[in-house]
Amino acid sequence: MAFGNGGGVTMRLDFSISFESVFEFVLHWASKYFYPHQWKYADNIGKPLGPSRLMLLYEWKNGGKISAAKTESIKRNYPAELLKNAEERYLNPKCDGGPIWNIFYLHVLEPGKWPIFDQHTHRAMSYIKSGSIEELPSAKSKVLDVYREEYLPFFDEFPFEDNRRVDKALFSFGRFLKSVKKFV
Repeated sequence: MAFGNGGGVTMRLDFSISFESVFEFVLHWASKYFYPHQWKYADNIGKPLGPSRLMLLYEWKNGGKISAAKTESIKRNYPAELLKNAEERYLNPKCDGGPIWNIFYLHVLEPGKWPIFDQHTHRAMSYIKSGSIEELPSAKSKVLDVYREEYLPFFDEFPFEDNRRVDKALFSFGRFLKSVKKFV
């Protein structure tokens, strides 16, 4: 980006994002991760699910307190007992629940199988794949298609056993991209 400073001098401000390896990328961006009430996730994920544990996980995903209407939606759409057809139900755009919360529910049920997906991880994936900063589509069916057809194969390419570290790195990188989008 070039611009004049009013005195006739043109300045060029530019930056690049590069890492020697995928390992360096993940370690760097995972270290930048911050999300409120991290204990709600760390203390409850991968443990036997019950209504209170499920609610704490959704409070974490929501970034804090949940309204009465959202609480009722969680109780109605995301049962604490395991479902046989969870993938079929929660990746179906015709079924109830928002796409990001449905995907998160699958993650809650099987954290090693279903990575967390949201606007930030989508933005990170888009930038890594294409070099452009793209936002998450608004249509539920498109979000679920992107998750199944693009994000899952993309996420599987990371050579880490610790999926949570990759989640954190992509979330942090995507949030960073949102903050610099207006400058690139």
